[in-house]
Amino acid sequence: MAEVRKYVNPPAAEVICEFRFPEDTAWDLTYPGILYSHLKDMYPKRDQRYVREVMMLLGPEGLREELLVAERSIFLAEDEGCAVQVGPRLLSVSCQKPYVHWEAFSERIHGAFDRFREVIRTDAIGTMNLRYVNFIEIPEREVTLSDYFAFYPALPPELPRVPAGFITGCEFSFHDDRDNCRVELTDAVPESTEHNAFLLNIDYYLTEGQNIPADAVADWLEIAHTHVRDIFEACIKDTLRDLFTVREEAKATVAAR
Repeated sequence: MAEVRKYVNPPAAEVICEFRFPEDTAWDLTYPGILYSHLKDMYPKRDQRYVREVMMLLGPEGLREELLVAERSIFLAEDEGCAVQVGPRLLSVSCQKPYVHWEAFSERIHGAFDRFREVIRTDAIGTMNLRYVNFIEIPEREVTLSDYFAFYPALPPELPRVPAGFITGCEFSFHDDRDNCRVELTDAVPESTEHNAFLLNIDYYLTEGQNIPADAVADWLEIAHTHVRDIFEACIKDTLRDLFTVREEAKATVAAR
């Protein structure tokens, strides 16, 4: 397990926890309105949006992609920094920067999940994931990735030292293939033209076919967060930690970043 650190300037630009429920889960168009009545004190603003999703479907002709348009109900906190999205057999909880700490975010997840179960009356989880999108801006015009990252694309000497753009990724398995974690590092658009920016995306998820009961969600989330935190720390070097600024009082404590 990696050393646990808290940062004064954590790079998490967005944190998302999403639940998808089995296809046989009952759904009614009145459910979003009922759920909103339970959550409106914390999420007073309400909106409707249409989203496009690519679904992989298995038919007589084999595996094929199908583009679906789905309606989502979105409940927003007063400052619109955190949100709950609800759709047919779907629940998503997200918070954008500034990210405070895991305890506060997990409390939001459990609150929305418990209210969802009260309305929908489901005891099974199809898939679920915990995703951290880390936006890392380095105040230099040219950056050698190996100076800041332990996870980065390895380039042969015949290629330019600094690529104009890149994406590198890996997928890791945990707990006897019950869970997977997808890790990707890509270049991004910096807020200043004098800087460089990168996205470190860490997406930990329950693999398809590995259903867990609803009363095991809390334990799964703690396990997922621990792995995400440890992977994050393994991907970066102290030069980045210096940019994020480790909180002195948190160095020896066990807490979420």
